[in-house]
Amino acid sequence: MKKLAPPCPDSVPTTTRVRWQRIQRRANIARVLELLQGYDEQPMRLSELCRQAGVSERTLRSIFQEVFGVGPNRYLHIRRLHRVRAALSIASPDTETVNRIALRFGFSDQGRMAADYHRLFGEYPSATLMRSLF
Repeated sequence: MKKLAPPCPDSVPTTTRVRWQRIQRRANIARVLELLQGYDEQPMRLSELCRQAGVSERTLRSIFQEVFGVGPNRYLHIRRLHRVRAALSIASPDTETVNRIALRFGFSDQGRMAADYHRLFGEYPSATLMRSLF
């Protein structure tokens, strides 16, 4: 995808410049979210995400704060917790474990993951697994 160079700031009215910045931010966030689709079960490092999206870390932090109200690392962490929850809700408690599913999504500290999961969803991962759809 070819990037367009921003117009010269001195020759463009402020409203046009602001509009251009909004368009760029939307394009950047769309590109980042599209990239994340390929990383459903792998944790993605912020530096790698910036590199692949072609944006600086500062720009990415600013965009995430503006769009989602949290920084990109927090967003990525919450996203992984949602992926764990989805996997737990369709897993069979007879054949799967919380530990195995958490590891699949890059969580190596099971205690911290369970505490974060409980804070976000109001239940522990084991409870989600026990009432799974399976």
